[in-house]
Amino acid sequence: MNWNVYKVFKNGKRAKAPVISFKHTGEREEVDQYFNTNIKKNFNEKNRGLEFIVLREDECQERAEEKTHQQEEDALKKQTRVLASLLKEANVKSKHRVVGGLIFAAATNWKWQWCALEGASNNYIEGLSPRFDNPRDAHQWMNREIQTLI
Repeated sequence: MNWNVYKVFKNGKRAKAPVISFKHTGEREEVDQYFNTNIKKNFNEKNRGLEFIVLREDECQERAEEKTHQQEEDALKKQTRVLASLLKEANVKSKHRVVGGLIFAAATNWKWQWCALEGASNNYIEGLSPRFDNPRDAHQWMNREIQTLI
C-alpha cells in the first residue's frame, strides 16, 4: 500500500503536497513506526525535527480547511444565483455594474434587506427582498429562496 507524508506547519495546518511517498503494508501504527524509524532518519537534521502526518494514498487527501472553503464557496454560488434572478426580475438599470448584497442602512429604513447595489461603491439602487429586523431572518429568507431555485 502507498502512503503520503505531509509536513505539518507550526500553525497546525498541513502542506498541500506530500513531501515524500512510500510503500508499506501493515496497520496505521506499524506504518507510523516504519516512517519514524526508517524514513524520517534519512531526512536532514532540520526536517527531522518537524512534525509530519502520514495518510494512505487511496484515502481522501483534501485538507479540512479546503472542505470548509468549498462549502462556503458553494453556498455563495447559490446565493449569487438567487440574487441574479432577483436582479433580472427587478429589471434594474444602472450605468455602473450592479451587484446584490445584504445591507443595513438608512436606505432600507435601518432594516436588513437584500438589495441591488452599485458594484464599485455599494450604493443602494433597489431592494430585492422584504426588510428584516435581524440578519439571521434575512439569511433564512435567502436559504428558502435558494431551495425554491434548486
